[in-house]
Amino acid sequence: MSARTIAALVAARADDPNPGLVFEDQTWTWHEVAHECAVRAALLTATRDPDPGRPFHVGVLLDNVPEYVFLLGGAALAGAAVVGINPTRRGDELAHDIRHTDCEIVVTESAHRSLLDGLDLGIDADRVVTVESERWRGWCTEHAAAPIPASLPDADALFVLIFTSGSTGAPKAVRGTQGRFASL
Repeated sequence: MSARTIAALVAARADDPNPGLVFEDQTWTWHEVAHECAVRAALLTATRDPDPGRPFHVGVLLDNVPEYVFLLGGAALAGAAVVGINPTRRGDELAHDIRHTDCEIVVTESAHRSLLDGLDLGIDADRVVTVESERWRGWCTEHAAAPIPASLPDADALFVLIFTSGSTGAPKAVRGTQGRFASL
């Protein structure tokens, strides 16, 4: 692959035994980070909406925790785009952000799950999953042997949708490609 992408950067670290992520009292090597990203890539691909016309957008409503890093890397490997859901938004505004970006699944944590209760997110309730749930852990276990995908997205592939602050109106989702973020 001639272009640098987030997916290529993750794949390049698959055999690196050096520390790659430190969070509180836990440390993952780059090899472990790449592996966790491959697990998330397989999980996201397996749970993908079967509608071929629907964008592969994964809403993520998490604090800055390792799972967010694994989802970013997994989405990059899978060719999905992470939609960073802002936990300061509430009610109809929060629901609008998720519907507007056409998220096909929303991954959250118990601390933020109640923000989504009763909202019309444009997806079935079973498409909202918490990372502490048996379901999420089961999916991760099911895909624990997943390798780095053989085919990776190119530099023009959408990687993230990041909401602006909304200082001049409602927040807008800004597009970020794999190539753009890999070049930062």
